[in-house]
Amino acid sequence: MKDGKYVLGMMKPSTEGRGSSREEMKQMLPPNVSITSAALGINDLVAGQLTAALSRIEEVAAELAAQDVDVITMGGTPPVVFGGYGFDHKIIERINKVTPIPATTSQTSSVQAIKLLGAKKIVVVTPFQDYVNAMVVKFMEDSGFAVGSLQAANAPFEEFPKMPLSLSYELSLKALKAAPDAQCFYIPCAAWPVSANIERLEQETGIPVVTSTQSGLWGALRLAGVKTPIYGYGRLFRDF
Repeated sequence: MKDGKYVLGMMKPSTEGRGSSREEMKQMLPPNVSITSAALGINDLVAGQLTAALSRIEEVAAELAAQDVDVITMGGTPPVVFGGYGFDHKIIERINKVTPIPATTSQTSSVQAIKLLGAKKIVVVTPFQDYVNAMVVKFMEDSGFAVGSLQAANAPFEEFPKMPLSLSYELSLKALKAAPDAQCFYIPCAAWPVSANIERLEQETGIPVVTSTQSGLWGALRLAGVKTPIYGYGRLFRDF
């Protein structure tokens, strides 16, 4: 922090220009917080690409540390669930061997957020194909949650940003219909349009929503010591 201003270092899983836009993320942040990012370079959700990206963690952490950021957070659900339960903590350890800057991952923050919201049974809504969805469900179950239902777009990697905003909303309602006693929506992946649906889903269903972009920023802010309430993006930002 310098002069009351914070900089979040975002380790983006794919190439720059994919995923939540800088402008979209800026709307979720207090005015005294900015973002700088560097990419791990995933071009597809296959084992070779994920392994190659994970091998660059130290390099990208050093790049962000050189920009004097206050926190480093690694985005991306697939690279974390690819390694299985607990892999996010191994990633954090690797970052902290490069720099003492506080570090986390968006997946770590998602799990923390759902627990903080008091949810034990969740519905999972993703753009991913079956093999990634299986890893997501297992990771969340191993993290202590019951997964009541899964709804997925089953789309190829390059199609995620092109999806209509309505899709994540409609799939979320289908997921809740299949598990009406669920206590939280979990909607991973920052590359498909989701953020503008958070408040609408919470107001219409009465249960909280946790997404990758939202929880990733929330976790980074809290790690930096910033607790300014943010409105328009769900209970997590507003109340915690």
